[in-house]
Amino acid sequence: MTLQLLSLFFFVSTLSVCIVLGANNASACIGASAGTISVKYLVLATVSGLGVIIGWLVEGNKLSNAIYGGVLANQNDKATAIILITTLIVMGAATAFKLPLSITQAMVGAAISMGLFLDITTNWWFVILVLASWIVTPVVAAIISVGVYYMIKGGASRIGSIFQRGRMYALLALAGSWYIGYALGANSVGMIGGIFQSTTDLALLSVIVPTATVVGIFALGRGVTRTLSEKVLTLTGVAAVAVTIAAALTVELFTQVGVPVAITQAVTGGIIGIGQAKEIAIMNRRILLRIVLSWILAPVAGLVLAWVLAVAV
Repeated sequence: MTLQLLSLFFFVSTLSVCIVLGANNASACIGASAGTISVKYLVLATVSGLGVIIGWLVEGNKLSNAIYGGVLANQNDKATAIILITTLIVMGAATAFKLPLSITQAMVGAAISMGLFLDITTNWWFVILVLASWIVTPVVAAIISVGVYYMIKGGASRIGSIFQRGRMYALLALAGSWYIGYALGANSVGMIGGIFQSTTDLALLSVIVPTATVVGIFALGRGVTRTLSEKVLTLTGVAAVAVTIAAALTVELFTQVGVPVAITQAVTGGIIGIGQAKEIAIMNRRILLRIVLSWILAPVAGLVLAWVLAVAV
């Protein structure tokens, strides 16, 4: 393959991965608030999309070495191609089935596979740190969501008018959607950009990666969003805002130390935390179990599929 064709391949595959990321993880950005706050989907998507762009521009560099320099010591064109294609297939399938899935887990699983198959030095200490973060993320988000829930509820109790409380929830939902979009841009989009940055011009990278993610949110995000906003647990205004803010805070904490985490795990953990705090028994445990099992499936699928593709090519 010529250098021009290889560059075009990296461009198209990265563009596609970012679109699927936006389509799938839009559920994380706005799923908790969609349907529970008097703000339309397009408004939440717009605010969240702006957050993605700003998060990528401001802090995306903190995750630019998550795959190359983190999981793997050196960049390899074959590894890059297979990691991108594997991630696209895994995330595309999850989005088709309207299942929120972690792009971080799929991509890291594929990277580990390439390290083993292509004999690229793998930083196992960093891999262990990332794996540990996947266990910790939903727990931290659950704890923070409970704290934020009672803080907002306490503040709302001081507002006498139900209409004023409604406006407050709407404003907080918009702020939360922006913030979790920002966290997505800084963490997951930053990780994807880090893979692509060695193959293209930085100015092009700065435009295509966040823009493609926002396109995915607008064009394809509604289906997966309903899985969290309607099928797992219907949240009240206070709870929806608490989950969104808690998930964003959790992801932002890991971003500061350069660890890629699953934003869908953070949102799901926040929902579980709220469900327990409010002693809610009516929760779709079947769909919740599917989401939790996907946390195991995603890295395994990434690892196995990447290995199969490496053998095939």
